[in-house]
Amino acid sequence: MPHANSLISSPLNLCWVALRYTSSAVLLLLSLSSAWAQEILEPVKRVTETTHRPRIALVIDDLGHQSRPGERAVALPGGPITFAVLPHTAFGARLAEMAHDRGHQVILHLPMEPLGHHSRHPGMLTSEMSQAEFVTTLRHNIAAVPHIEGINNHMGSALTQQPQQMAWLMSEIKQHGALFFLDSRTTPRSVAYPTAMSSGILSLNRDIFLDNERSPRAIEVQFGRLLAKAKSRGYAIGIGHPYPETLEALERYL
Repeated sequence: MPHANSLISSPLNLCWVALRYTSSAVLLLLSLSSAWAQEILEPVKRVTETTHRPRIALVIDDLGHQSRPGERAVALPGGPITFAVLPHTAFGARLAEMAHDRGHQVILHLPMEPLGHHSRHPGMLTSEMSQAEFVTTLRHNIAAVPHIEGINNHMGSALTQQPQQMAWLMSEIKQHGALFFLDSRTTPRSVAYPTAMSSGILSLNRDIFLDNERSPRAIEVQFGRLLAKAKSRGYAIGIGHPYPETLEALERYL
């Protein structure tokens, strides 16, 4: 393994060299300097901009229900992070304000109908709604979270498969100016991304879920995969949640 001093002379080089090794070595190398995060992290909306350097967008979903995990997430060190805030929650608006004040990007974590039986989140968009109900609910959700620059789906494995509802969604998003759409890809059958693109809306797909399995080792492996994706394609988008295990890992990595 190269000597540490040869790696940390350039924070970005740290990421490139780390990718040659196992995920355990990735963590070892990243721990040598937190400055790399300033070089590689970008808000979702800028992550695909042309550059010779790989870019990573980190999205933390599900902010709003709990104060302390949300505050811990917003206080993460490193470069800009994107925070996806649920509407109509006890702490969502305040956490959005905090994230914005710290220079982070805020997006609306839009509840959408999932497959199977799940509790219905306030403001959830469903396939049973008329177009008028759908649009009214969407507008209330957008108004509930301040400073949003984009939208991603919370759940939505059922609704994102519906071309008509996705067309309604993108049509309304387009009325709100420069909002982008990030497809969380909760189903491989989602039509949200192509619908957004055909509607003239900047859209991206999630690449890696960091914490579907919440063990430290699993999160470590997923973070390594995120770095590898960024190296191979030029950028990558990872989604995590304000779980203790995820936040502890990111506090180390960043």
